[in-house]
Amino acid sequence: MSQEARAALAQLSDDALQTLILELGRYALSVSSRLYWRTGNAVDLPRGETVDSIVSKALTQVLSGERRWNPQAAPDLQKYLMGVIDSLLSHLAQHKDNTTLRAVPRLDDDSEALLRPAPGATAWHQEPQDPESVLLQHEQTAYEDRVLQHLLDVSQDDPLVTQIIQAMRDGHDKPGEVATALGLPVSDVYNAMKRLDRKMMRVRQNLQAV
Repeated sequence: MSQEARAALAQLSDDALQTLILELGRYALSVSSRLYWRTGNAVDLPRGETVDSIVSKALTQVLSGERRWNPQAAPDLQKYLMGVIDSLLSHLAQHKDNTTLRAVPRLDDDSEALLRPAPGATAWHQEPQDPESVLLQHEQTAYEDRVLQHLLDVSQDDPLVTQIIQAMRDGHDKPGEVATALGLPVSDVYNAMKRLDRKMMRVRQNLQAV
């Protein structure tokens, strides 16, 4: 059991803890979106995992001491947790269940479109080799582009949310990084991200109604 991690989390207010979990979820989604998944979906992953379950697993491993956090070596617990998420997603992407099986992508989830790297962005991923998988991945990319456009459309009334979407696609995962990139107070970014979450829910509802 990691007493240091438990103590650090215990010092957070309920709002701060919720914000931490949301930021870890956004980060996990941004990393997942840069990897190849046989499911064709950056949220619902192989082996029954999801982006949320990866975040939960990272927290559990750190709190249980399976992953030992050393505050002296890595003072920022959130950055350490992000590193654990990187490791978990990387191992899952390289697992045989992901590399030897193929499945038709489930084109019913739009969340990955938000944080998918912009064209030309550098990101490690495993390219499928067979023509069918290449075609399916192209279809998934086209779908994600439509979803992103839908999200931008519903955000036209909120220029700051539009700026945040672009900043996150440029690789700025944390609110502090987004605030620095846009030259804004972090509090403004936090408030805008709450609006962004609500707009994402509208996009999901609209797509499900189609």
